[in-house]
Amino acid sequence: MPIYEYFCSDCNKDVSILFLSYSEATENNPACPDCGNKKLERLLSKVSISRKKKEPNTVKTPSRNSDLEDPKSLAEEMNKASRNSKADYGDDFKEVAGRLEKGESPVSIEKKLRKRVGETMETH
Repeated sequence: MPIYEYFCSDCNKDVSILFLSYSEATENNPACPDCGNKKLERLLSKVSISRKKKEPNTVKTPSRNSDLEDPKSLAEEMNKASRNSKADYGDDFKEVAGRLEKGESPVSIEKKLRKRVGETMETH
């Protein structure tokens, strides 16, 4: 789930918006979460990927990949990335992370969030 940063000229501040997919981020015209302004300027932000330093001659094991399929592990990685970036990703990010921590599946969360905004999984 990508997070994009924008500048809101009405609020005169940077805002971060969480999207459910990359296609949603490019197809939608986002609004400022604080004032509703739809004329946001997209900011180029530093890409941040949190990884543990690899030891020489080691390969990622299948069990590590499967950890990201576990909702609680995914929430932990999301929260770790958020802390490392020191950015506020907003209430949607916190909601998704909280639901993952409780064990809800990412697919279930995505369906419910899309339903809340009137979209279906088939639209993207």
